[in-house]
Amino acid sequence: MIFLIALFSPFFYAASVVIESFLSLAVFKRPIVMLFFVSLTNALFTPLVLMFGTPSIPSVQAFIIYAIIACIDIAYLYPYYVALKKTDTSIISSLFALGNIFVPILSFVLLSELLTVRQYIGFIIIILASVILNKKAQVHFCINKAFYLMVLSTFLLACRICFAKHVLNLDHNVSNVLIYPNLLSGLIPFFFLLSSQNKKSIKRKVRVYRRQFKFFFIIELLTFGAVATSIIALDKLSPTVSTAIAALEPLFVLSIIIFLKSFFNLQFKDHGISVKKLFCFICIIIGVVMTCAD
Repeated sequence: MIFLIALFSPFFYAASVVIESFLSLAVFKRPIVMLFFVSLTNALFTPLVLMFGTPSIPSVQAFIIYAIIACIDIAYLYPYYVALKKTDTSIISSLFALGNIFVPILSFVLLSELLTVRQYIGFIIIILASVILNKKAQVHFCINKAFYLMVLSTFLLACRICFAKHVLNLDHNVSNVLIYPNLLSGLIPFFFLLSSQNKKSIKRKVRVYRRQFKFFFIIELLTFGAVATSIIALDKLSPTVSTAIAALEPLFVLSIIIFLKSFFNLQFKDHGISVKKLFCFICIIIGVVMTCAD
């Protein structure tokens, strides 16, 4: 049952990506402005946390970890948005997949998590297949600013999942892990308004945000669902296993696109199933099975 819940997370993320690519949200030139509106929209879903239980007053140690998680939720997006402006999206996607290698390392250092040799091999298969899946034939990795930015972004995400697992073990309350980081991360962007330059940029984009609000709402609702199901699963699974299951996201993306093309005649840039995609999907599924097996 817990593995089924874990599968909802990559599915929700996949649906969010598909909608975002189809609707073509307004482009914000300054990453800080995009961060502000994304965080503002995400904070609206905090009351939904009550569906998963009643939050309790956390210990000081737990609250500090929640604050760290909230900061990471904001911090990882900035280098990601900047990197998107520095290089091709295909490279960024590949680097996100490659960044998953931080998860088992940090799980060992921070949580003393040890997996079997078979599980580590399965996780390596997932990483390699994900990189190959996202890498175009004509694209080559370059050690440039975008590369270092994405290393920072993926490292922060790996830290987030390990901190979330640690505080789950400490606080034993899924609702707390959902509500406190969400509340705090919703408040942090208001500090951006202390800068007159940021304030002017945000004011200029308020009308754009209002016009695109329904799109932000749909995407952030799906993102909230993805985060909620991933935390519920993480309560029972290790960070490495949770990350392995999340690697199924590209498979869900392709499945959703095929469904929308077939039944609603919607057009996407995706070119369908290729031999490379099929091979990578099979490898990812094999890797997930190997990683999830005890």
